[in-house]
Amino acid sequence: MRESVKHLCRDYLEGFGHPDTKLCYHHRLNGPKGLAALSSPEDIAKRVVAGKPMPYGYGSGIQDVALENGQFLFALCDAYDATRDEELAALARHVYQGMKLIGTVSAEPGFVPRGPHPDGKSYYPDSSRDQTCAFVEALWRYHASTLSTPEDRAFIADALAKVGRRMARYDYVLMVEDGSHMAHVGFGWKQLTVIGAATLLGHLAAISDATDDPHWAELYDEFSREQRGVRWKLLSAGSAESAQADTLYSNQFFTSLAVLVRTETDRSRVASVRGLMKAQAERALRSNVFDERAWRRLDWAGGWSDSETEAALKPFGLTLTAQPTVVDLYRRFDPQLFQTQSRRQQQVNAKLLMGLPTVAFHKALLSESPELVREVAPHVQDMVTKMVVHGSQYMGGENFNRAVILGLHLVALRARGVG
Repeated sequence: MRESVKHLCRDYLEGFGHPDTKLCYHHRLNGPKGLAALSSPEDIAKRVVAGKPMPYGYGSGIQDVALENGQFLFALCDAYDATRDEELAALARHVYQGMKLIGTVSAEPGFVPRGPHPDGKSYYPDSSRDQTCAFVEALWRYHASTLSTPEDRAFIADALAKVGRRMARYDYVLMVEDGSHMAHVGFGWKQLTVIGAATLLGHLAAISDATDDPHWAELYDEFSREQRGVRWKLLSAGSAESAQADTLYSNQFFTSLAVLVRTETDRSRVASVRGLMKAQAERALRSNVFDERAWRRLDWAGGWSDSETEAALKPFGLTLTAQPTVVDLYRRFDPQLFQTQSRRQQQVNAKLLMGLPTVAFHKALLSESPELVREVAPHVQDMVTKMVVHGSQYMGGENFNRAVILGLHLVALRARGVG
């Protein structure tokens, strides 16, 4: 399994990575289009994608650089620290250099952009919660790893303190680079919801741990105590059933929860968060994906009407009246459809049949519940194998990145004897 995952990591860097930035991109760079698969620096400067205004870069291929590389680095550190495999160490050091670039490319201290482009300087200045938190969490994880040098730890402490100061300056509302308005996926992190609590506390826990500055520990304690500890009450198993519908990106919140589990010293709080993680992972694995109270349809069906959605599902032997789980859907995934001429069929295959299962599998692995790890492990192994064989046909999207991340987490958990 480890050799297969390392093979997949090499394929990922070769296909989606760029040697100058040491970062991987959302679109394949060694395919027929080369760098033209990404928006050009000229279009990025105009804040457009394919000629249309898009200040946050959706569709550009550089819109999720911090998210995808951040989660990649987090998983690499987990896998290396569990195995002491030197090839994984080299991969982690490589990606860490790319993360350093993300943290220094903007002239605004503490701002995490969407990008940069392989030119090393072009980016979209409308960031998001996922870019910012993935950056903080990945650098925190590298800081905690035996891979980091004193110089690395000093850089990380400084970089994370800058992010923390910027967030505090705007009262924990994520703003665009110039501070003129809230980012497209910004929202207020102080909101008293599960997502708000996980984001704010996870963010402060990572910064406090990496900087060892009592200022951040005091803020963490202050927000933890607010309204008799309401945030910690939200971060408990009882919140799982009332949680918002899962999305193609809801696995990102689990990395924040993982930071809390690994940094918090109060055993009751750790047990509470672990309970929430297990309950939410079970919900993602067991729920009916076509129930919009459980899973958002927008992520894989866009603006299709019910009749259009039914037509798109029909070639896969599915209908909206079915009640499939993510595992039921993944069993219908066909990697040979990466190259189908039907864009609708390709979308259902990639986003519904593979993409949504990666969310639930990632949650299950990060929960570190032995029974859930055992449950998803065969599917993660199968996904890694399929991507090793067919991944060269995959031209763009998050699924290659996620297959790599899932494989790395499974390698780490098995090396530690979990599941």
